[in-house]
Amino acid sequence: MPDDAIRPAPIAPYPAEAPPAGEPARRQKKVREPPATVLLPRDKLLRFGAAVLGQAELVAVLLGTGTKGRSVNLIAEDLVAQHGGQGLLGLSLDEWAQKKGVGRVKAARMLAAFELGRRLLAPQAEEPRISSPAEAYALVRDLKRARKEHLISLYLDAQNRLICRETVSIGSLNTTRTHPREVLQPAIVNSALAFILVHNHPSGSLDPSRDDVEFTRTMARAGELMGISLYDHIIVSRRGFVSLKERGLL
Repeated sequence: MPDDAIRPAPIAPYPAEAPPAGEPARRQKKVREPPATVLLPRDKLLRFGAAVLGQAELVAVLLGTGTKGRSVNLIAEDLVAQHGGQGLLGLSLDEWAQKKGVGRVKAARMLAAFELGRRLLAPQAEEPRISSPAEAYALVRDLKRARKEHLISLYLDAQNRLICRETVSIGSLNTTRTHPREVLQPAIVNSALAFILVHNHPSGSLDPSRDDVEFTRTMARAGELMGISLYDHIIVSRRGFVSLKERGLL
């Protein structure tokens, strides 16, 4: 072909959109829509109130935080899916602590929250009357599982109705070292006319020791001087209970 021949213009492989007349060509930027804002359960509660949250979201608020690689929402959803709302109410501290992503600190928080709700929603019934060792034992049955020794006193009015339950001491209990005033002081403050002593044996034994018997008789004499009667001293263990009065030791 001669050098001065007219060469055809090269054809572009793909047609390009021509810019509007009078405007230079420029790179078109893709416009992205901003992501929708997803409120965390805590923020949702603060903004709309607790009533709008589902069960898993409420659990997530109580738990507070998740773990590395696992959000608190996922942990809460798994708990609700596994146990349901009512099932969570029955979990013990150890059962809560064993759940993945919970641990003992969060377990204590959950247990406290559910217990507070249970107490606030429980109907206010008349205080129970105690007319037998079995009825007294029913009020302290929780001591069966205690790992440390507890000395409890139940204070009663003139009709044997329970005024209050007081924990006198906890730990490696030696009843002979508990001064009578530590037991009688709440009785005086609450105007009790009688009281029942209770302590547990974590070992499982229900046999009263010599110290138990001596302490019981010391407390009976001290209460008599104050006009406050000691009705009984009950020993509790995982095997049940025994009444020192029924055994003739009071």
